[in-house]
Amino acid sequence: MYYRIFVTEGRFNFINPSETQFKNSVAIYDDKRAIKSVSVLSDEPIFYDDENPEQIAEALENWLKHILFTSNEEKVRDMIQFLRKYSKELTKGRLRYDIERIEEQIKELEEKKEDLIAQLEELEEE
Repeated sequence: MYYRIFVTEGRFNFINPSETQFKNSVAIYDDKRAIKSVSVLSDEPIFYDDENPEQIAEALENWLKHILFTSNEEKVRDMIQFLRKYSKELTKGRLRYDIERIEEQIKELEEKKEDLIAQLEELEEE
């Protein structure tokens, strides 16, 4: 189980389409399948990709303190509790996920390097 952060800048206000906001999303994955997620809108990012689950929970809690009303308050509070309860497991899962992604990138770069070396060798033989 691991978490991912997504922060997207855009125009999400249909009443005032010129207003720019940030959609701050956190999603929990299990075996590359999302099992829980929540998104909140704000004037600036409230968390960043390098933050841990406890920091994300704190950011969501601070966001709630400054909002008069949100229809997904229960969902946000549930995510806060989940992030805190499983903080260590989520962090370990995130580290494993990041390592796996890096290993895939290394493999792709090694294959590309081998192709380039083969092309160079062909040209040098001519």
